[in-house]
Amino acid sequence: MGNPAFAAALRLLSRRDYFRAALAERLRDKGFDEDEIAEALRRCQASGYLDDERVAQRFVELRAIRRGWGERRLKLELIKRGAPAGIAVEAARLSPETEALALESALEKLERRAPEGWWHLHERRARMVSSLVNRGFAVDAAIRAVTKLADEREQTDARDEECGDPHDVS
Repeated sequence: MGNPAFAAALRLLSRRDYFRAALAERLRDKGFDEDEIAEALRRCQASGYLDDERVAQRFVELRAIRRGWGERRLKLELIKRGAPAGIAVEAARLSPETEALALESALEKLERRAPEGWWHLHERRARMVSSLVNRGFAVDAAIRAVTKLADEREQTDARDEECGDPHDVS
């Protein structure tokens, strides 16, 4: 091995993936000089242990659907974690299918916290749209998604009223 910075980099990478900039910062924090860090990063990259594009793609795959994050939030989080801007923009670009799944996931999370009958209240609909925008979705996509879900809930209400209360025995 020979290079203590390379050994330290391998230890860090054995625990989790890092972007190149974040790994360099961690090595600086450990007291290595710039030449040692540059050599360690070069060796990690040449060995295939350090790949910003792969890390960004994995980050997006996990967070888009599991956490219900949209493109804007994904891009900002990638940059915040040390991804180069070009890689962040490219990795955060969601396919229409992935964006639909991410929106669905976000709506499920938001609806769990919303009060019963939220779809009847304009303020609650607006709050859900705002929450989706804060999660990184475009305003028009958020409005469409909340409107569609509210319409579905209202139709379910109407069907339930037509059928009556199944527990009413009078």
